[in-house]
Amino acid sequence: MNNILVVSGSLSGLVYFEDFLTACQYGAVTKAESAEIASAELSRDDYDLCIINAPLPDDSGAGLALDALKHGCCQCLVVAAEGHAKEIGNAVEPSGVFVLVKPLKRDILWATLKNIAVIHNRLQVMQTQNDDLKQKLEDMRIINHAKSLLISNLKMSENQAHKFLEKQAMERRMTKVEIARRIINTYDINRFDE
Repeated sequence: MNNILVVSGSLSGLVYFEDFLTACQYGAVTKAESAEIASAELSRDDYDLCIINAPLPDDSGAGLALDALKHGCCQCLVVAAEGHAKEIGNAVEPSGVFVLVKPLKRDILWATLKNIAVIHNRLQVMQTQNDDLKQKLEDMRIINHAKSLLISNLKMSENQAHKFLEKQAMERRMTKVEIARRIINTYDINRFDE
């Protein structure tokens, strides 16, 4: 995790988490003293982790945690006093936010951050796989559209259209998607000329 936002209404809380994260060799730490300042930071930058030392002067911690997730923050950890931790947990844990109870033990915080990092890495892998699948689906859509244009305009069979795309891609040393885009552009331009 390279970019971490620490939010705490107390200076001692900001210092504690910054020192801890630095000692554990985590990435850059940005500090905020309130939910309002943290929300502005979340709008400005992408964060891998948001640590909230609850309560904040302007939020219980739950609202900001959910807001952090909406802004695309991958992981969020709320640290709350025993009396508030259960209530905050009920509000945020269904969305995937971690909650720890104060007073913190360094080994528990370290283990939790380690687990968060593992989950963060796994989510990154899944996001990459998801992006790859989306691209493959988009490529298939483009290729199928080009095939349908070849079928309707040149009276090819589906198999002939498929082989035509493959042959053109091989001969021109281009991908099938690039050939398909050219076919689509050709027939779209011709349609406007009519």
